[in-house]
Amino acid sequence: MPFSANDITANFSKTGVAKSSHFDIYIHGNGDGQIERDMQYRAEATELPGRSITTLEHSFNNYGPINKIAYGQAYADLSVSFILSEDLREKEYFEMWQDQMVNTGAFNPSGVERERSAMNSYNVKYFDNYARTIVIRQYGAAGNLRSIHTLNEAYPIIINPISMSWGEESFARMNVTFAYRNYQCIFNKSDQPERGMGGSVRIDRDGVAGSVSIPRLGNIAGSFEKGKAKIDSVNAQIGKVKSRVAVIRSLF
Repeated sequence: MPFSANDITANFSKTGVAKSSHFDIYIHGNGDGQIERDMQYRAEATELPGRSITTLEHSFNNYGPINKIAYGQAYADLSVSFILSEDLREKEYFEMWQDQMVNTGAFNPSGVERERSAMNSYNVKYFDNYARTIVIRQYGAAGNLRSIHTLNEAYPIIINPISMSWGEESFARMNVTFAYRNYQCIFNKSDQPERGMGGSVRIDRDGVAGSVSIPRLGNIAGSFEKGKAKIDSVNAQIGKVKSRVAVIRSLF
């Protein structure tokens, strides 16, 4: 088939081009729903997760080339950069989260109370108490949800230092590195009719949280935690969705 610039143009016009800026991140169920919602707008950079297939060398024959045989999978840590509020509430959020993993001593009292709490310092906590779910949603140019990547059993292993300098007044940023067990993904192709629904869900001792994408309606994220139901975010494509959300809120 001869080369044709028109074919290239037609292909790009058919499926578009993914923009690295069209995304948001939501952390489910770490205890403070308001700051988790606010951090959706302050997570300015991240990566979509990837996977490595682990292999071993094996020969199916006595002679000839060696084959690599898949036997497992491995996941690289994922980093997120946050623009910080003036009171550093985002840093406090992750400091408290890490304190739930290993008592870091960052919030230990001083004086006599310090001695009383010394026995509790630096203790390792239960994994199920700090592993959370992180959802990364990627959108098309028109704001349509195109993919959802759900990180299961995620937790922050590194809070990077925050650069401060008298010589500049740029935004203060904090990079946080997460480890996670695995991820799940859902894709909504732009050149195919929207026939199905997509979403993610997290269930643990704190309650239930999740998000759903409804074709021709929009995206809704919500949770039910400790007797309270709430709508976390709405990205609707038609006006009726807003009135329905208001009804849901009034019921709880």
